[in-house]
Amino acid sequence: MNTVGGRSLVFALLIILMTVTSGIAVANPASAADGDSVYRVAVQQNDTDRVQNETTPHRNPDNYSEDGDLNSVEGWLSDRLSTQLGESAIQLSEGEYELASDYVGEEYRERLGQYVDVAGETDGESQEDEFEEAGEKQSRLSDTVQEYRETKDEYEAAREAGDEERARERARELETLANEIESLGSSVRESYDKIENQTNSDLSEADTAVENVTQTIQTEQAAVREQSFEKTELTLTAERETISFLEPLVATGELQTAGGTPIANEEIRLNVGNHTELVTTDSAGAFTLEYRPIDEQLSTDELAVQYVPKTQSVYLGDEANVSVSIEQAEPTVSLSEVSREVSYNDEAAVAGELAVDGTPVDGVTLAVVLEGEQIGTATVTDGEFSGMGTVPASVPDGEAELGVRLPFDDQALAATTNTTTVTVRETESRLSIEGESTGNQEITVNGTLSTVGSDGVAGEIVQLRVDGTSVGTVTTGEGGSFGETVSVPDSVTGSDVTVAAVYEGSGSNLASATAETAITIGEAGTQLPTSIVLAGGFLVLIIAGLGLWWYRRSAAESPSGSQAGDRRSTDEITATEKSSDPSPDTVTPLLEQAHEQLTNGRPDDAARTSYAAVRQALEARIDKQGALTHWEFYRTYRSEDAPGAELLHDITQGYEHAAFGRDSVSTDEASGILERARQLCGSDGSSSDGAPADD
Repeated sequence: MNTVGGRSLVFALLIILMTVTSGIAVANPASAADGDSVYRVAVQQNDTDRVQNETTPHRNPDNYSEDGDLNSVEGWLSDRLSTQLGESAIQLSEGEYELASDYVGEEYRERLGQYVDVAGETDGESQEDEFEEAGEKQSRLSDTVQEYRETKDEYEAAREAGDEERARERARELETLANEIESLGSSVRESYDKIENQTNSDLSEADTAVENVTQTIQTEQAAVREQSFEKTELTLTAERETISFLEPLVATGELQTAGGTPIANEEIRLNVGNHTELVTTDSAGAFTLEYRPIDEQLSTDELAVQYVPKTQSVYLGDEANVSVSIEQAEPTVSLSEVSREVSYNDEAAVAGELAVDGTPVDGVTLAVVLEGEQIGTATVTDGEFSGMGTVPASVPDGEAELGVRLPFDDQALAATTNTTTVTVRETESRLSIEGESTGNQEITVNGTLSTVGSDGVAGEIVQLRVDGTSVGTVTTGEGGSFGETVSVPDSVTGSDVTVAAVYEGSGSNLASATAETAITIGEAGTQLPTSIVLAGGFLVLIIAGLGLWWYRRSAAESPSGSQAGDRRSTDEITATEKSSDPSPDTVTPLLEQAHEQLTNGRPDDAARTSYAAVRQALEARIDKQGALTHWEFYRTYRSEDAPGAELLHDITQGYEHAAFGRDSVSTDEASGILERARQLCGSDGSSSDGAPADD
């Protein structure tokens, strides 16, 4: 090709570039918040889907389809959850405990979240609770079975080594684990039945697998029990059936081995409900038990009394039941110490006594309350208690009632409360705000509500105003941060506006606060989002590289040009070859933007922008081109044995949480995502501005 032809091609490419960039400006006239278009490009990587993405920006393209109906999606998700439950049960029965846990792990919870979102939009009844309970119980079952197996190995090793003491300790642990496995297995199978009754799922194979696992362990534990322990028999005879706190249960009992030998002259532990009583047997194994009912329900007609041997004991525990009828008693709570003045985030202290007609109450927990709202707890020991609670913003300043409450309902002890008047002082609050025009008469507002020395105040309502006109409210989240995109009222004229955040502080102990910022409104189509500007710059670099290549090639075809081409330095060739690598000019600004978003309390935005920077940096390293979802991109990158696949996995996972999760990512999580992004992009993690690191 001659020089004229090469220059013509460059000119044609420049024309194409102008057409493409102008098309971008028309197709997306600054219609998203700062960085939002970056996220959409990062997910789909083509402009043809952008309009659809803006219509439903929080739908994962890997999981949702506009062409399908929500009932079908709900059915698919339900089937998927059931399949994972079944696979988990089968892996558990085969001894693959990690796989069993993985099937009901993070991916299961993500699917469940998607199921909840979709089921909420359909007319059918959601099985959210059943799937959630089944997954949690099955995960615990897998962990407990694995722990049983590991403990069983230790037990066998101790027996082979002749260490009877260690073997008995492990046998005692196995007994507890076996009982828990039996209970969990039964509960999991009940959840299977509920899911099968409400869906089209078939969990019969999973049910059989769980049943086999639990039965196998019970059989093994029976052998361990026979090898390590001697069975016991506990008998009890009550003096009367009607009991109360003031008229306690009095019963005579006897403890002996299954062969009839008394367990004589020993202090033994008896568990009654949530309480423990210590008694001492005589030479015949006899004892007397006295028990004051405290938190038992009035409807209780039978008390279970359980003998719990010491860890090193050769005896196995036993249980006996006693018929009772419980009458309620009225306790009295008195306060001896109370904080007299408190303010937001202070620790309000209380202390006092709890008794029934002078008899101290033991082993109950009181709620520390301020204006009827529980702010902490206090444990009663031998009739005395002390505790504290953190003062929330929701209690108005002025006089308030601080004290404790026994939160019982139809129990052996009646509910009771005692409070005293204290002063709640007002605390100065602070607001920070920043805003940015996104074009199309919209503004993205972010800010933080805090107090002096506070990390931020969550759960408070902040009003947003544009030139004095209210445009909506927002509730502060974790760390007191808030963010919202608002429309500029039609009544506002001119390009310069004042955006204000107003916290009125009504109904709280925080003072009112106001913060303002001046913003210039950009007209639609004239203010391109950062991602488009960066994309255009990236295209310019590519075109410039192509133009240089064609120019050198055409020059090389001439006699003098050939000689000049032969004399090119190695550095020049290397520079030309590297022109296809991602430019720091496109990646570094994204990392800087993510850092700013993180600093301004916008962890979700920071996570998404970090991911966009990684996509820009890594796309040139994979062969597959076109529109790839975030997980398709990760799998393609990993399959090509590219470096940093583990980092990309963590970043992709964090991006999905930020873009599609029901909850926001934490500041620490977003900071970790940004740090990993800097590593993948070759930027110095120690720099807050995201400057590229030296290679």
